Amino acid sequence: MHGNRGEEEQYEILRGYPDLEPILRHGIQYFNNNTQHSSLFTLNEVKRAQRQVVAGLNFRITYSIVQTNCSKENFLFLTPDCKSLWNGDTGECTDNAYIDIQLRIASFSQNCDIYPGKDFVQPPTKICVGCPRDIPTNSPELEETLTHTITKLNAENNATFYFKIDNVKKARVQVVAGKKYFIDFVARETTCSKESNEELTESCETKKLGQSLDCNAEVYVVPWEKKIYPTVNCQPLGMISLMKRPPGFSPFRSSRIGEIKEETTSHLRSCEYKGRPPKAGAEPASEREVS
Repeated sequence: MHGNRGEEEQYEILRGYPDLEPILRHGIQYFNNNTQHSSLFTLNEVKRAQRQVVAGLNFRITYSIVQTNCSKENFLFLTPDCKSLWNGDTGECTDNAYIDIQLRIASFSQNCDIYPGKDFVQPPTKICVGCPRDIPTNSPELEETLTHTITKLNAENNATFYFKIDNVKKARVQVVAGKKYFIDFVARETTCSKESNEELTESCETKKLGQSLDCNAEVYVVPWEKKIYPTVNCQPLGMISLMKRPPGFSPFRSSRIGEIKEETTSHLRSCEYKGRPPKAGAEPASEREVS
């Protein structure tokens, strides 16, 4: 706090609270970010508010908070879906805030007491609509997405041989205006050269001793327009020794028998291959096209 904090009479008791909203919002966010409670809390009632005019403004606010049905595991911050629990934990907080002459919260401190709810039963976990969720790495819905992803990688890297996806490590999907996939995978060099083959085919085998790439992809899918926009980031790994695999080997059935780490070759540097929705008036790539 700024100014003479020992002169309590300099504080003005506020009868209405319209100016407190940004401070209260900051206080609730501060509490949710700095406590170990598994649930998010929301504002219940403002009990007291005082203001002191200095070179800026000092505020001292006491208010009650209440537990919501939104867990921190599924929600990063409060949303309209987060509702107060009548038998949840409650608390009382006192915040001291200094607002500078640019109307910014320049100094903030908080003290809270939490009181356990009576006969509290944990409600069913609230699902975060629109948040990314994990999906199985062998999910059939990934197959077409992976096809576009590896096509994008091969089209824009400068390697002599095609790469194919060897192992999907992690996959998530997020519902947006369409779907956005987040995929972590390993791609490995094949025996098919770009000079001799127009595209990667099922008959292209992974080299027994070949280069590998550690990649992550974001793939935006607009199903009703049959459009797919992949962005791929890759980091080169060492040379990997692999058991011989039959043509058409699926990345969902990876089997590695050993590793030999070598210096990475200069033509396989860290790369990013982007696919973006086209500008207004331009025709985006079709379902089978990759820009």
